[in-house]
Amino acid sequence: MQRGRVINSSDDLTIASLNMHGGLGRLGEPFDIEAACHHLKADVIALQETWRPDGQPDPLAAAAHDVGAQVKHAGLAIGTNLARLNVGPGTDPGTWGLAVLTTLPVLGYEVISLGKAPGDSICRAAQLVTVGTPGGTAVRVANTHLTHRFTSPVQLRRLIHHLAAGTGPVVIVGDLNMPRAATWAAAGYSRAVRGRTYPAHRPLVQLDHLLTGPGVTGIAGEVVEGVGSDHLPIRAQLNLPRS
Repeated sequence: MQRGRVINSSDDLTIASLNMHGGLGRLGEPFDIEAACHHLKADVIALQETWRPDGQPDPLAAAAHDVGAQVKHAGLAIGTNLARLNVGPGTDPGTWGLAVLTTLPVLGYEVISLGKAPGDSICRAAQLVTVGTPGGTAVRVANTHLTHRFTSPVQLRRLIHHLAAGTGPVVIVGDLNMPRAATWAAAGYSRAVRGRTYPAHRPLVQLDHLLTGPGVTGIAGEVVEGVGSDHLPIRAQLNLPRS
């Protein structure tokens, strides 16, 4: 992310996504969260598996401040720890969840419950952040991390049903925990990024996706080089319908 707009056209938008794995690599080593956000260079950065330790500064606050962005958090598990989440060895309490960083004005915000899958340890949700482009287009960005318990397409359809009640262009982004072929569950949406994202050190499957709703066109999509997490980031430049 960088200060101000990344794309010159008033109808274009760049969105990036990263499963942060609590700020740890696959072997439990911490990585530079601020540097990772800077590296993604997007108008909107959707983050999953964020970690905020209790009694300590928000790890995303510095990154957001430096680029003139605001950060929106959604806590999915409060008072837990990384060991309990099977992410790392830490036993200090904190909050596990989702976050969105954006340099664009936020016009609307809500958290959508997607329910708890059988055998899952946490309830799943999506952050629905409506941002406004300088050209006046209001676009809804749904940042989500779906279950890994083989019922992620059910949660995806639940999210799409909720989004259908709204109006205007919409994008679904995040760790959907399903291979590319399964995203056909998102009827009417198009895949803006193609490429393997997991595991980062030897990618075998694409779990991280960016799906565009009707009228939103993917101009360029890519899997970005690793920033320290066990997932590779993704990023896409999108063209939005004029308001």
